[in-house]
Amino acid sequence: MTRYLVFFIAALCTYQSRGQNIVPGNTYTDSLLAVLKQKIPDEKRVYVLLELSDHWSERDTARSLDYVRQAGKLSKPNSYQAALVEFYRAGAYFDTDVPKSETHYLKAEKLLRKFRDKEALVYRSRAWHNYGALQQRKDNEKKYAEILINQAIPLAMKAGDSARVAKNYQNLALIFSNQVDYPKAEKYFTSAISILQKVAPRSLSMVEAYIFGAKNYIYLKEYPPVKPMLDSAIAILAPDPASTYLPDYYMVEGMYYSRLRQFDKAMQSFDKGLTLAVSLKRPYDYQGIMLQKYFTYKAMEKYPEALKIIRTLATEKEILPFSKNRMLYYYELSLVHAHIGNMTDAYEWLHKYALLADSTNEERIKTDIAALEAKYQSSEKEKKIYQLQARNEKAVLTIKNNRLLSWLLAVVCTFLLAVTVLVLLFYRNNKRLWTQQKQLHELELQKIKQDHRISMLSAMLEGQEQERTRLARDLHDGLGGLLSSIKIELSQIAGQEDTRLRTGLDRTLSHLDDAVNELRRIARSLMPEILMKYGLAEATREFCKTLKETGINLVCQVFNYKDSLAKEKQVVLYRIIQELVNNAVKHAAASQILVIIQQSGDTLFVTVEDDGKGFDMEKTNSKAGAGLSNIKARADFLNAKFEVQSAPQKGTSVVVECNI
Repeated sequence: MTRYLVFFIAALCTYQSRGQNIVPGNTYTDSLLAVLKQKIPDEKRVYVLLELSDHWSERDTARSLDYVRQAGKLSKPNSYQAALVEFYRAGAYFDTDVPKSETHYLKAEKLLRKFRDKEALVYRSRAWHNYGALQQRKDNEKKYAEILINQAIPLAMKAGDSARVAKNYQNLALIFSNQVDYPKAEKYFTSAISILQKVAPRSLSMVEAYIFGAKNYIYLKEYPPVKPMLDSAIAILAPDPASTYLPDYYMVEGMYYSRLRQFDKAMQSFDKGLTLAVSLKRPYDYQGIMLQKYFTYKAMEKYPEALKIIRTLATEKEILPFSKNRMLYYYELSLVHAHIGNMTDAYEWLHKYALLADSTNEERIKTDIAALEAKYQSSEKEKKIYQLQARNEKAVLTIKNNRLLSWLLAVVCTFLLAVTVLVLLFYRNNKRLWTQQKQLHELELQKIKQDHRISMLSAMLEGQEQERTRLARDLHDGLGGLLSSIKIELSQIAGQEDTRLRTGLDRTLSHLDDAVNELRRIARSLMPEILMKYGLAEATREFCKTLKETGINLVCQVFNYKDSLAKEKQVVLYRIIQELVNNAVKHAAASQILVIIQQSGDTLFVTVEDDGKGFDMEKTNSKAGAGLSNIKARADFLNAKFEVQSAPQKGTSVVVECNI
């Protein structure tokens, strides 16, 4: 029955596709209403009204529809804004009237087809996604998957919307999770999170990816990544205490504590989620959390409490028509009754479960037969069309034969014209070929210059590392040994009875100890021995641990790192991490620094983030500092992608993407 349980919970993610904005705060609607009070063009007013409709679509359907009606009155028929009005009207009906929502999504998609810009493609992708989500709510997950693969994802890719592609990857991951294929689900969750960390790290899509990715790890029984992902999600949701994503967050948090057998914490999380589900009018979320609470009571062997919950779920009205959920309720009622020794009721509920399973199979058979019949009817119609086409072609051939003599002169003229066109095409192709050869030559020159530059960088970095190694060895073996010898000689003199002399020597010995420790720290920094023995991950953890002991709030996280990168590349990446962390400590005035090493397939991502004062990207790009230039040079040596995101007072995020 695990599969049915997964289906119930994953169905909670059939939300409509929303924008990628950061979670709005309490003043979000106030700011939009303030804009409406100003004298603004009708076109801008329409967009503000649609934003308000979107905001209230999951909170107050009547208010959402009122705003979208106002926008409809201001938009012109068959215009781009009219298409958006249909899209947001469908969103207003999403949770309350599925047929109307489906109709308006399809109408919006049809109106948007004549617009070719990126935004129109994104809205078409969103419309198809939301239409597919409605099919899933109707217990047709296969249709939802087909729409994602054939419509939503191709349109998002055509638009170049990486965040939308990531969101659809996440939805595919949920479908695989429903099918109990958790490893494949993890693959798509990881891809979605990797993309969103680059393009929309503070978006609601990022929240969903963290929450449901954490849930998938729970099903995989891999618990260490769960808490960091949940912490990241709640940090994004903090500005909006009434977010509709919070019930899901508390449900997954409760599942996590329940699996760790921390039942008190699990119940606290479930109760928070239930309170929010009631206040936000999310009955399906409420049922999902209650089901998890039932499983927790069952794990605690509190069967009376568990029986009370599952009996309520089985007898109350269904929010969404998922037959597998009903089968789950009946099966669990049978198990609980068996646990408490009530075998008569256990048998009755098991019998209901068997009948429902049979009826589900019958419905599936009917659907398959209908599909085969429709396919057959379509084939018969195609045969008739082909017969008609053959008759028409025969009639056209007869007419052509009768007019052959009349067209003879025209054919000769056409031949001469074709010869002329061919000559022109030949000349144009030769000109194009010459241009392409010139471009290829320029590309070859650029490649030679690039290879030369990389070679110089390689020699420079190799020389730097050799010099670091020599300097570290000389400091440790030469100066370190000399200081230790001085300490031993002074220790022998300190054994004399002269009190003043002994006090001075003790103080000097203390200073020598500090000097030796500082010397060893500098030597390890120049060439950490742990990097050569245990690899990049352990060296980075040790580096972060050392800095954290000095009072710096530094967190290091490593995900799926296989230590398969060449040592010389590990050294270069380690130097990049050192440089980025030192920059954050010295210049950013950061209260927290986060270092992430994550491997996805054959790609390694290194991320360093801080919440410091940041800097202006445009000013920095015009005159890059020495630190960023050194880091960029090392990234070029690795043939890696190097991305920096920063703004004044908003922290800095640096991502290095390197092929293994």
